[in-house]
Amino acid sequence: MLTKFGQELAAYRDPDILRRMTTFPCPVYVFRSAGFAPSGDTVVSVAPLDCVVAVYGNGGIVGEGGLSSAFGGAAIFKNDTSGECFVGVWGARNASRFRNELRAHMQIAVHKETPDARLSFWGAEKERPKKSVRK
Repeated sequence: MLTKFGQELAAYRDPDILRRMTTFPCPVYVFRSAGFAPSGDTVVSVAPLDCVVAVYGNGGIVGEGGLSSAFGGAAIFKNDTSGECFVGVWGARNASRFRNELRAHMQIAVHKETPDARLSFWGAEKERPKKSVRK
């Protein structure tokens, strides 16, 4: 019987993506950026789009919709040469939660550096998503 993550992986048709996600750890980049808050120096954490979609689902302009729904916003970084997209979140707490949720679904390798990509766009909802209430 497949786990929920296994079912999501099985939904992919591209065997190269499946092989990479099950064989190699997903690279997750953690760095600071001045582009997200007036004070600058904001913690940002991003991962390749296929890893993020496997955990949060897709939607949106490039596939960031699931992540944006979970966090109230998303940042998209793109390498113009290779076309590779990295999707993630900003803020120390969001970045930590993002990495923990990825780690719960797959092996990750944390790189404390900026990915070889530029900030393409980012967006936030007007309201933060409501946290689930534990009873």
